[in-house]
Amino acid sequence: MVGREESGLVEVQDWVEGWWRDMLAMEREKMMVGCWAIWEARNRVVFEGGRALVDQILRRVENVMAEVAGNGEVMRGSGIVGGVKKGVDNAGSIAPEEGWVKINVDAGVKDEVGVGVGAVCRDAEGKVLWGLSYNRKEVWEPHVAEVLSVFEGMEEAVRAGHDSIIIESDCSQVVNALKTRNQGRSIFFLVLDDIFRICSSFNVVVWSYTSRVNNTVAHALAHVSLGVVGNTAWID
Repeated sequence: MVGREESGLVEVQDWVEGWWRDMLAMEREKMMVGCWAIWEARNRVVFEGGRALVDQILRRVENVMAEVAGNGEVMRGSGIVGGVKKGVDNAGSIAPEEGWVKINVDAGVKDEVGVGVGAVCRDAEGKVLWGLSYNRKEVWEPHVAEVLSVFEGMEEAVRAGHDSIIIESDCSQVVNALKTRNQGRSIFFLVLDDIFRICSSFNVVVWSYTSRVNNTVAHALAHVSLGVVGNTAWID
């Protein structure tokens, strides 16, 4: 019996490896993103009491594939109306068009210390306009901390008087929730509701995903604030 089971496993492994070799690069990417999307949906069901619907998982795969390809989505009011692209700035990420600012946000969580939030705002030339480092004593789940970083970055943008903003995060779960306007009853969704309300303070808001390597300044600001009580902002 054991021999037959081991033989079956080997045959399946050979079949999967052969199938993988025959796939195009894009097909491989989509399959791996699909596996990740299924796992993300499973975690949402277990930890947030959500539902795992096939059409939502498929849409999630398409959204992530579009983000990887560099397609941005713009939110004006409650609808997605287009995309904003430009060349690469001196931080390695996509610079905004003239008249826009881009705000990179990130969060850090440390048990028994709290949540650190970092944000940095740049103009179309890549010049830093302001930075933000903020600490809260509450210890929240990482995805809650990440969505809080978006809110804090947008609040500072309101104080700075910006009109058209791009919010860039390396947390795809948060970016997807912002784009799809997900709803729920957990603290994560309460912060999302606050974000959607503050959107009325701007003409246009863009939600954009970026890789961790392009988000290093916000990441550093988030972690430097851990253990430091209060809010620190650097202007000009």
